[in-house]
Amino acid sequence: MKHFLYCSSGNTEGLDEYIGYFENNGEGYCVRYVEIQASSTALRYSEGNAADKYAHLPEGKWSESEATRATYGHCIQISGELFDTVWAKTTCDNGKTE
Repeated sequence: MKHFLYCSSGNTEGLDEYIGYFENNGEGYCVRYVEIQASSTALRYSEGNAADKYAHLPEGKWSESEATRATYGHCIQISGELFDTVWAKTTCDNGKTE
């Protein structure tokens, strides 16, 4: 597993500002994701809760070279421990999923 922190700040694609923490499986797909929006809305998705009325688990295969383009914001790899802490401690507006 690989873990990443993504911040959309400074993007040139017109994306709303948010911070996303995600876990990527060995095949390149997102399996757990926490998004904290500029409005302080926090959302959590996993394979057990892939979508709801707010949003969904990021789809498609992860492309590190594409995601690290500055036009989308900034992305860095983080430790699994940091990701697990964010996953466990963030109170999300769409409830707690696995």
